[in-house]
Amino acid sequence: MKKLLAVLAGSAAALLAGCGGGGGTTQQLAGDSGSASPLAAYIGTWQSACDHHDRQSLVIAFKSDGSGSLELTPTGETYFKADCSGPVVATDSISAKITGKPDGTADMLIKLAENAAATSLRVDKITSSAPAYTFQRTGTTVKYVLRENKQQWCVDVDNGESCLWDEGMQAAQSIPGGLSLRGNDLYTVMLDTEKGVYVLDMHYVKK
Repeated sequence: MKKLLAVLAGSAAALLAGCGGGGGTTQQLAGDSGSASPLAAYIGTWQSACDHHDRQSLVIAFKSDGSGSLELTPTGETYFKADCSGPVVATDSISAKITGKPDGTADMLIKLAENAAATSLRVDKITSSAPAYTFQRTGTTVKYVLRENKQQWCVDVDNGESCLWDEGMQAAQSIPGGLSLRGNDLYTVMLDTEKGVYVLDMHYVKK
C-alpha cells in the first residue's frame, strides 16, 4: 500500500494500487458514458512492476452516473516471494471509491525515471477525490498486531515480515493529477504542491 494513495494524488493510485475487475462490466460502463470520450483509452486494469514483494494495480472505469468522470480502484498485492512469484499473501485496499473528474489536457515535461531527462507527455488532467476512508489489509495469514505502539497488519514473507500501519480514518481528499498513455504504458502524475509542477506518480502496463 506504499503507493495506494498516490492514486489520490496522481490519477487518481500513496497510495496504493493489484486488482482485477470484470472486463464485461468495464466495457459496459465505457459504452454508457460514451466511448468517444478521450478518457475511454484508460478503461481497464493496469498493473505496476514488482517492487520487492509488492505489486500495485489500478482498475479504471467510467462512473455509472453518466457524468463522464472516472472511478478509480487502486489495490496492492503482497507476494510471499520478493520477485512477486508464488502466492499472494495479503491484499491492500481502501474503503472508498476514488472519483477522477476530467479537467482538460496539457503537455507536460515529466521525468519518467529518477535519473532520466524529462519527457514530454500529453496528460489528461483529472481531479481525484475520495470521501473519508480507511486502509484495509486482508489475507488468511495476516495478523493484526501492536508494534512500536502502533497497530499494524503484518504478514510473513520469505525474508521476514511485511507490515502496514493502521492509520485509522483518513480525511476526505481532492487532489489534482492526471493520466497519460504511451502505447501500452500508463503514467499517472500528481501535482507537487510545494514546487507547483506535476511529477510522476506511478507507471503501469495494461493487464
